[in-house]
Amino acid sequence: MSEQLTTTSERMRYWRTRIFITVWVTYLTYYLGRVNIGIAKPFIMDEFGIDPATFGVIGTALFIMYAIGQFVNGALGDKFGPQRFVALGLIVSSFINILFGFSNGLIWLMFFLWGLNGYFQSMGWAPSVKTVANWYPPNERGKWSGRLGTSYQVGGAVSWILATFIIVTLGLDWRFSFWVAGIIMLISGVHFYIRVRNAPEEVGLPTIEEEQEGKESTGEIRADHFLGFDYTIKSIITNRTVLFASFGLFCLNIVRYGITEWLPYLLATEVTTEDFFPLWKTLAFPIGGIVGAIACTYISDRYLKRRRMPIISTLFIILALSILLYSFLPPLDWLLGAPMLIIIGFLTFGPHVLLVSTIPMEFGTRKAASTATGFIDGWGYVGSAITTFGSGFLLGAEGPVSTFLFWIFMALLGGIVLLFNWKSVPQKSKYY
Repeated sequence: MSEQLTTTSERMRYWRTRIFITVWVTYLTYYLGRVNIGIAKPFIMDEFGIDPATFGVIGTALFIMYAIGQFVNGALGDKFGPQRFVALGLIVSSFINILFGFSNGLIWLMFFLWGLNGYFQSMGWAPSVKTVANWYPPNERGKWSGRLGTSYQVGGAVSWILATFIIVTLGLDWRFSFWVAGIIMLISGVHFYIRVRNAPEEVGLPTIEEEQEGKESTGEIRADHFLGFDYTIKSIITNRTVLFASFGLFCLNIVRYGITEWLPYLLATEVTTEDFFPLWKTLAFPIGGIVGAIACTYISDRYLKRRRMPIISTLFIILALSILLYSFLPPLDWLLGAPMLIIIGFLTFGPHVLLVSTIPMEFGTRKAASTATGFIDGWGYVGSAITTFGSGFLLGAEGPVSTFLFWIFMALLGGIVLLFNWKSVPQKSKYY
């Protein structure tokens, strides 16, 4: 189809649409093999008599390895390119999900498999951000990073819906929630490898820099040139905004994954296969997140002149207050609980998209976008590892009140610290 397009702008438009849709759908399917454990968790715990703190250790394994993987694979994503990296990570993760369904309550095996899953899952996001940075110019990255961020919110919701449909609606064993997800992920990984190209120059189009200078396509096929680890790593660890964003995401992921991993458990009237309708209530969380991802990038583009920290820090503080209000609601109060979860989702994922997508593109440039994303997201998943075990421990030892207080404190801490990077804006450099 692309061969029938004659002008550079037509070809660029076609390829941008093709690339974005493929990246969006592919990263959605990554979440099918990661969030599904949140729905299966109560059934696994009930079948094998596993307590919350012990199961929290299993979840923590994924996040520890994901954090390590982000630091490593973010940098490798810049070197080797997203096409191979994203596909490989998704395909391996698909087989791990299938194997997890055969773990049969063996704690050590679940811990090993879910940790391994975390490492290969980490091969998805950072190179995906780099792909969008390679294809879209700076003045469009706020808009497209916001849209890209909806992929993991929709993915989380689809994963919850799929797992709940399999386990509750169809009445199948919890193992099928991992097997079905694995098959879908395998197909998606192959599809990504076939459809994606790392950068415009790989299909004979001008680079982003050349496009901004008004150059037309020459038809010459070129590789997306890697500038070396010295350049990518140094440009990230010396960037003040990237360091602030890393701390902000550390705090935010403690809240985000505390809710994602433990809210279904908190909302279940019993940790059994009976009376599990409250799980559907948790879908309100990603619905708010989808709106937040698009709205926050738009507001910071339109009204704050691409300054991201003002809206991030403000929403962190409002998030803390919203969680406090939600903690006073009865666990099964649908009328007030669902709208509050939509608000909390908005306040969580709006800043999240700016931290893990927009800021890495803008402050890492397209040449180090994967490294920047991996560095920020790596620290975020250190927070995820802490909350997966810590929230489970607090829930089992002290009850829901202490868990909510933990999330509130971390949201406030992040919001206050990020105030010190209030005026940050991306600076123009050789590479966009």
